[in-house]
Amino acid sequence: MIRLQETIEAPREPLDAFRYTSDFTHIEQWDPGIEESEKITPGPPHVGTAYRLVVRSGVVRIPMRYVIREYDPPRKVVLEGEGDRIHALDTIAFEPTEQGVRIVYTADLTFRSFLGSMESIMEARLRQVGRRAVEGLRSALSEERPVPEARKINALKDRLLAPGLLDFTRYGYRRGRKRWPPLAVNLMDRTMVVTGATSGLGRAAAERLARMGARLILVGRDPEKTETARREITDETGNDRVLCRIADLGLVSHVRRLAEQLRHEESIHVLINNAGALFNQRDLTPEGIEQTLAVDLLGPFHLTNLLTPKLEASRPARIVNVSSGGMYTQRVRVDDLPFEKGTYNGSVAYARAKRGLVILTEMWAERLESRGVAVHAMHPGWADTPGVASSLPTFHKVTRKLLRTPAEGADTIVWLAASEQAGRSTGRFWLDRQPRTTHVFPGTRETPEDRQRLWSALEALCG
Repeated sequence: MIRLQETIEAPREPLDAFRYTSDFTHIEQWDPGIEESEKITPGPPHVGTAYRLVVRSGVVRIPMRYVIREYDPPRKVVLEGEGDRIHALDTIAFEPTEQGVRIVYTADLTFRSFLGSMESIMEARLRQVGRRAVEGLRSALSEERPVPEARKINALKDRLLAPGLLDFTRYGYRRGRKRWPPLAVNLMDRTMVVTGATSGLGRAAAERLARMGARLILVGRDPEKTETARREITDETGNDRVLCRIADLGLVSHVRRLAEQLRHEESIHVLINNAGALFNQRDLTPEGIEQTLAVDLLGPFHLTNLLTPKLEASRPARIVNVSSGGMYTQRVRVDDLPFEKGTYNGSVAYARAKRGLVILTEMWAERLESRGVAVHAMHPGWADTPGVASSLPTFHKVTRKLLRTPAEGADTIVWLAASEQAGRSTGRFWLDRQPRTTHVFPGTRETPEDRQRLWSALEALCG
């Protein structure tokens, strides 16, 4: 047996450090030797919770299964790991200090088969690997990260089109995440509103934010689906501070009613405008507004403006607008917002609306920067969501093997809502935690007059 032991200190509350470290879904963020990690049993971490890990050693990938054997927050957690030829027992102890927490990480490793005879040869290398891992944990719990800057290579890839589209796929996500610093954030003091939270990106983002401790308000159209999402998120994360609000965000009257309800909240720190839909047939809402315009652009415009005073009062606050990579193909058509001219195309209407949402993001950022509210837009790449499967069946069938999971598509939503870095910038458009250009084709840029006309037209539609 080889025993490895390292001690670190971090400026965190012991319970905060315990929650982050004991949940091994986070271990790939701070241990460079872990390539993949996922929880494979339901519910929040507890005795018996199991994780699947893939350990990388050179070109060798070693699958392992870890199970929590002791769970004593905020003092100690013990996890037992089993691989083909290795047994591990990790004991992680947390002690309060004047500056935060001291973490003592002990790993007892036993090798089977011929590897057992090589323990003395392997020990020095293993101690080096262990020190790197624990230093990664210290960094995750301690260091302030710089705001990501736009990379010239990303702008070039976007303009060359094919490399940019590859970034939209699951391969782009998995390549990009290797560069990301850990997201070790406690959101216990933050209230977040997530629209379109019953499935797809919104559901995935809400579950992860709940796991970080945020108080969540889920907004959905269907009372039964929204309540099911609330119950399942609570059961999975152990966070019982998840509420529901029911509204059809394609209806101005519903948006007003929702905003009135939300005004009674003590604070709202983050508004995530995720609700959206692609309609293949042109139709009007009961209020007489073209439905793509109503759901994808007018709804978030009206809700954001109505909640701006509450966000300002809760500052520092954030607005996260979920756009689409499809917006690259279109410019905003202020003279035809309801798509009355020419032959209606659902994908084009959706892209125009999402282009409009990016423009609004930049306008809100200018207006709200001095008021303590950061505003960002993002696009999720190509994600395998129920909306894509139902609205774009051919695209879904052709690209299915390239599509991201909803959790992968939602990662940047979570990062923009939760990370300290995102709060130190505003008005940007993001993919995979990196700022990206907003125009790649000629003819898609709007004029300052177009921007003001867009704002005025949407205000008029809101009444």
